[in-house]
Amino acid sequence: MTVAERLRGWWARWVAFWDEREHPASLGLVRMFLGLCWAYDFFNIWRLGLVIPLFGVAEVGGFSDALMREHTPLFYRLFAGTVASATGLHLVMTLAALCIAMGFFTRTSCFVLLCSWAMFVDVLPYADRGIDTLSRLALFVLMFSRAGQYLGADAFIRTGSVWGDGSTILSSPRRLLVLQLVVMYTGAGWSKVGMTWWPMGHFAALYFALQDPAVAAWDFSYLRHQPFFFFTQVGTAVTILYQCTYPAVLLLMWWRRHPEKGGRIADFTRKYRVEMVWITLGFVFHLALAATMILGIFPWAMLAMYPAWFHPDELRAFFRDVGRRLGLRSAARA
Repeated sequence: MTVAERLRGWWARWVAFWDEREHPASLGLVRMFLGLCWAYDFFNIWRLGLVIPLFGVAEVGGFSDALMREHTPLFYRLFAGTVASATGLHLVMTLAALCIAMGFFTRTSCFVLLCSWAMFVDVLPYADRGIDTLSRLALFVLMFSRAGQYLGADAFIRTGSVWGDGSTILSSPRRLLVLQLVVMYTGAGWSKVGMTWWPMGHFAALYFALQDPAVAAWDFSYLRHQPFFFFTQVGTAVTILYQCTYPAVLLLMWWRRHPEKGGRIADFTRKYRVEMVWITLGFVFHLALAATMILGIFPWAMLAMYPAWFHPDELRAFFRDVGRRLGLRSAARA
């Protein structure tokens, strides 16, 4: 076989991989959960009275110096620097997030939220969090998917049922979200260069984080005593270990896709679903963050992406089993 023939074969398999199709259940759940997280976050901004401080310019009581810069942000080139403009931008983002959660004109809603969110970042760059960047990346993927074809108004309009008609969609958006999660966790692990994350710093990073009154949800002063401090050390070490080794998940998933590959080691990982170790640790990690620290929507938005880990056939089988046990016909039908 010539080099050109091998390249053509590899390219054909690569195209076929990204062109595979599946039920929209996994992506629909990601869309709904993320939309709810975003809508809650924007609603909470209003509840705390932060719409004008965050979205408005300094001239109307906001934190932004948008009208004082040499290059005025696009939003305030299009609209006057008024309270109404700031309120309108926030309202558009909130309504778009709600529409995404409901699966209503999903692609258009994703585009509107992506553009308005980018405008907001331009207005007040310092308000942009890591989870916001991750959310916009997910928004970009959802915008080019058919995530509204399951548990959404789009599915109801098209088929008369919120569950859709079972039509398949491309697998590539869900796989891109999986890749995004792997890159995020790996980058988070490799960027932890502070001494307290490592043995020379006694794995004390989690302890110090829980002593910070700005983010700690409770009084954790008791952690300075044993055996509680030891538990924080274990948590720190496990966090570093599972995040830095997260690329292994891609290898394990590839072995599951190709049963003929990998030999005995791959057979063992396939039999016991070893990749679930990393996924479960991440799930527990985010639940622990949500229970112990005040980090906004970060842990919940991360968990909202977890349905992407599972093939839709796995999720639907799980829902059908739960539905049969509970006697819920709609869940069993999903």
